[in-house]
Order: sequence, then structure tokens, then C-alpha cells
Amino acid sequence: RQSQDMVSWYKVLTINMKHIHVLELDVICLTLLKAARELTTELTIKSRLNDAKFEKLKAITEQYKNQILVDEATDFSPIQLACMFAITQPSIQSFFACGDFNQRLTYWGTRSAKDIQWVCPNIKIEKIAVSYRQSAELNTFAFKLIELNGEAATQTELPQYAHAQKIKPVLIECVPSNSHELIEWIAMRIREIEQFVQQLPSIAILVNGEALVTTIAQSLDEELEDDNIKVMACSNGQVIGQDQHVRVFNVEHIKGLEFEAVFFVGIDELARQHPDLFDKYLYVGATRAATYLGFSCDSYLPEKVDSLRSLFGSDWSFSESIK
Repeated sequence: RQSQDMVSWYKVLTINMKHIHVLELDVICLTLLKAARELTTELTIKSRLNDAKFEKLKAITEQYKNQILVDEATDFSPIQLACMFAITQPSIQSFFACGDFNQRLTYWGTRSAKDIQWVCPNIKIEKIAVSYRQSAELNTFAFKLIELNGEAATQTELPQYAHAQKIKPVLIECVPSNSHELIEWIAMRIREIEQFVQQLPSIAILVNGEALVTTIAQSLDEELEDDNIKVMACSNGQVIGQDQHVRVFNVEHIKGLEFEAVFFVGIDELARQHPDLFDKYLYVGATRAATYLGFSCDSYLPEKVDSLRSLFGSDWSFSESIK
């Protein structure tokens, strides 16, 4: 407070001392949960939990669960995961967490196995190295994305039944996200997919922000009307429509989704909006697609991924598998 008054080190701000950041609140929750856990190991306290003075302590112990299972664990901070572990039954301590460090889409998320071991020192970590849904080309592309980030990468294996389809990701540049030219380009790629597959598979369009969800969906729906292809706007991540409908999502809601084809709209704008998480969004989006992956840029391919330019094609009409 003295430094603020002297305008040194800190900005002069009107601060409500009663306010607390959500991540600070997590630390307080963890402190309370750990303290309660330690207190209940004392037999003299454990036998008197029904006493009025231990009412709040008893309320915490009533939240204990025989098993805790956490999906997308890397999106949670180590403090948040430690809070979850702290409500496991002390006598069992059964805690399961699954996730991919390369798919962390939060700034505060868990970044390494070391973080997980801080949460639960005795946890056993198992690695899964089989990609069950991607083509060889997209599996290689996702691996290259991890390498670009400078992180240790182990290329996943493909199951024996995986199809050997040689279909490259496709790219178009210098096309604004709200332009008719982009809508025509996406529509052409969708027609190529339908021509090859003979029926329309599941397709997702990923855009930057909720404002573009409805706009892109309406324009693409009009463009594909004569093809009898319906495009649905999935606002706020709501999964609506049927598999044969093309669905448009805000890129922030891509976790947990799987499609045969995925289109990224305006990845250069995505890099500008989320510079620290851009590579994560790109990796997660790329791993949502099984066979077909398309990218558009308002200007040019972001510098961070420009070295992957040779992996892209311009369309799928001359793909080896389509010929």
C-alpha cells in the first residue's frame, strides 16, 4: 500500500480488499482441506466429530469420496487437482486422472508429470501411445505440432486396422473469415469429402469467438442448400443437430469432440488472440479430426507453424485415395 501511494512498483488502483482471485481461493480451499485431513487423523477429534465445535470439520469429511476420477486433468491447476485428491477417503486414497499435457487449454493448467506427482506423490503414471482415430497423415501432422513447441514428443502408434489414406491437410491463405470466398472454399472441400465417402460424415467448423458461429453457419448453410447439406450453429459449445449436419463451434469448445473432418477458420487470428495457447488449440483441433483437416488464414500462415507448409495441400480432389 505504501508503494502504491508512492507510485512505485505498483499501479495506482482502487482495490477492494474484500475481493479475491479465483486461483487464490483455490489455495485457501486446499489449505482448509489439508488441515481437515490432518485433524481427522487424530483419534480424539475423529471420535468427537458430532460435537458442535467440530461442525465445520464434519461437513468437510462428509464430502469424502471412495473414488475420484478427473477427465481433462491438464486443464486444472495442480492446486485444483490437489483439492480433488484431498476429498478422497483417507483410508483408500483412490484417485484417477487422465489427460494430455499437449491439450492443456488453460494458462494455469497442469504442465508435467512432476506437477501430478506433487498432487499425489504415490500416484502411478501410465502412458498411452496408440491413436485410435486418426489417419497416418494427421497423426504425423499432430506430432510435428508438438515438436514445434520444443517439447519432448513420442509419436503415437496407429492400430493395425487404421486405413492407409494419403490425404493431406489443406490450407487457404489471404481469405478473410467473413468473406464469401472462404465460404465457397469450405463448401467445395465439403463436397469433395461427400463425393469420396458417398455420404456426408461428421464435420466441424471451428471459428474464433461466439460472434462468428452464427454468421459462418448461416452463410455456409445458404451455400450448401442446393446440396441438401444442413449447417448448424452450435453456440456456447452446445452440440446440436445430427452427424450428417455440418456443425460450427467456437474454437474454445473443441475439447471432447470427434469428427471425420475439421476446418479451422482464421488460425492467424487465433495466434494473435491466444499467443501462449495457440499451439495447444491447434493441436487439440487437429486431433479432433479423423481424416480431413482444413485451415484458413485471414492473411498468412503464422510464423510459428510456417515450417509445416510442405505438409499442406490446396484441396482433396486429387488426393491419391480419391483418385
